[in-house]
Formats: sequence, C-alpha cells, structure tokens
Amino acid sequence: MSAVRFDYWGERVLITGAAGLIGRALVARFTECGADVMAVDRDADGLKVFRHVPRVTTVAGDLAREDVADDVFARLDRVGGLDVLVNNAAITEVRTPFIDIDAPLWDSVIAANLRSAYLLSVRAVRRWSDAGRGGTIISLSSPGGSRAHDDQSAYDVTKAGIEAISRAIAVELGGQGIRANCIAPASVVGEIRPATDLPSGRTTAPEEVADAALYLASPAASQLNGHVLRVDGGLHARLRTDPSQEQLRDA
Repeated sequence: MSAVRFDYWGERVLITGAAGLIGRALVARFTECGADVMAVDRDADGLKVFRHVPRVTTVAGDLAREDVADDVFARLDRVGGLDVLVNNAAITEVRTPFIDIDAPLWDSVIAANLRSAYLLSVRAVRRWSDAGRGGTIISLSSPGGSRAHDDQSAYDVTKAGIEAISRAIAVELGGQGIRANCIAPASVVGEIRPATDLPSGRTTAPEEVADAALYLASPAASQLNGHVLRVDGGLHARLRTDPSQEQLRDA
C-alpha cells in the first residue's frame, strides 16, 4: 500500500510503542512524509530496525516512569520541541478473566497503557500551552474502549481512559489550537487475510492505521477534536460479531 500524500517536512513527531507492528508502520509513514521522528519503546532490540532509517532517532525506556518521560522531552527540547505525539505503546497480550486478575497485573497494564499516555500528553500540552502554540496528540484506542473483550478488562479500561483523556484535552485546550484524537483499529495483522467477524470481510493492515494517523495530525482534520476514528472494517457498526448468531433477533 502506498502512503497517503501528506507533508510533514520540518515537523517533529514522537511515536511510542515504535518497535511493534503498528509502531513500525507509523514511523515509516511519518518519515516517508518528511517528519523527523523520535521512536520510543521498552524493547531496545526491537528499535534496532530503525538503525539506518533517515530522520529517526530512538530512545529505549519505560514511559510509565516520570524520569523516562522527562528525559524524552528534554531530548525533544534540545532539537526544537514537538509537533505531533502518537501514543501507541500498550500491553496487549494479557488475557486474564476479571475474577482472576490480581492487583500487580492490573497495575502493570494500567501503567503501560494509560499512565504512559498521560505522562507524555500532559508534558506535551504544557509545553504547547506555555509557548502559545498548537499541537496534535493521537492515541491508539480499541473497540475495547467502548465494548468489552473477553478476559481483557484491564486493557479495555485503559482504552476507555485514553479516550476520556483525549476528550478532556479537546475540551480544555482546544481553544489554544491543541487537538487530541484517537484511532480505534480492529484485527491489525501484518498480512491482510479474511476475517468473518468484520463486515469488511478482512483484517486491517498496520499501514491503514498509520494513514489514519497522518490524516488526524494534518490540517485536513483541523476541526476534529476529541474524536475516535474507527479503523475497524465496520466492526463497531455490527450488532453481533459472531456471524453464527445473525439469525437471532432481539426481543
């Protein structure tokens, strides 16, 4: 898939969770469009994929820690600041029934997915507000932000929280030209394949998520604020996700 044509030359973009599937696509799309990207992830080895990519600098660290968030923004301050923040980092692999999840596991998911997004977002908006300038935040949500997955209660809580943070930023700081929106993708895999639970009939490519981010960060989306863009093949529109249940009717 070719990149949508957006111009980000001279802009500085911070992308978290950069070593993952969606993260790599985000870095590729923004750099293809000219941005200077800081790619951050806890996985130092995973960041090595960007070693020879022009206009990409990497930082390995746990963004749920304030000292790491402070270090990231100190680095950005030295190179001229930040224009776009993409909160993509998340723990997605935890599958534990709510009745069984313990406090340490719960806290680890909340920290990785929600606390990290808060720590970076609040630092970004403070800088933009103090400088009297605008900026854009894009955070990765999920269908779980408004509906429940089986055995992913902590994950779903973090995605609902990220959507709530985005709305708060939009309402409180939108008048200063600061925008915060979310992307809620579904069934993102490296190679597109059939998916009977999505009305589109196929899975979502990570590049499609990245193209949505390019749009949301651009002037073309200047009137979108506090919005959730669902890149989900129609999943959220469907009453039931199990095609075998389609013959059932509500009372």
